[in-house]
Amino acid sequence: MATGYVFISPNAGVVPSALPALWKRADDTNLDKPVIEYADAVTESYDWLLAIPGNWASGGTLRFHWRGNSATTNAVRWQFENVSRADTESSDAALSNSDVANFANGAATANIVNIDTQVLTTTGWAASEQLHLRVSRIGADAGDTFAAAAQLMFMILEFVTT
Repeated sequence: MATGYVFISPNAGVVPSALPALWKRADDTNLDKPVIEYADAVTESYDWLLAIPGNWASGGTLRFHWRGNSATTNAVRWQFENVSRADTESSDAALSNSDVANFANGAATANIVNIDTQVLTTTGWAASEQLHLRVSRIGADAGDTFAAAAQLMFMILEFVTT
């Protein structure tokens, strides 16, 4: 068995109808990039609709690339929710899998790249199904001590192939 990868870009996301995070272009000095910006002290979300690859066998580890807009090492509380849908199933299903994590800003420097890992709950997943993924910042949670915006740069979904 080998490892498969799916690149997940901010540009491929969908703005949810309630409490959306902000898609924006980060205007850095040298390189501009698309990011999803999550405000502090509130819950904000962003959604993606993906295809589970046809060679998916098991697992779902998310490599989460983000940065904070503050020079602090405090943590951001993230929530990862998902549901998969097969042929002839309703596409309007509730998100049934949920995982949460506190990721600390890696250095007391603003806009430093952080790469964190989250193993996703994959109950109900099958090869070639639709995958609805929601990433939220739970900014008012006691575990979120990062008093600034957090920006999702991109994600990579790793899985075991057949």
